[in-house]
Amino acid sequence: MRQQSKPFIVERKPTRKPKPDSQKPSIWGRLNTDIAIGLRVLQERDQRNVGQEAANGDDDHA
Repeated sequence: MRQQSKPFIVERKPTRKPKPDSQKPSIWGRLNTDIAIGLRVLQERDQRNVGQEAANGDDDHA
């Protein structure tokens, strides 16, 4: 194998456009928020149903 006549140099040049300070939002961010809201709505509905059953005196639920 031949010897190199000059040393090998790698230059790293900066990108042309500046990078934004804030990162892009996650693609799952909106989905997580939607799921959390949906679960909260279901939980509130269940609590209302339990309250209504207690007010009606309905103890015979399966």
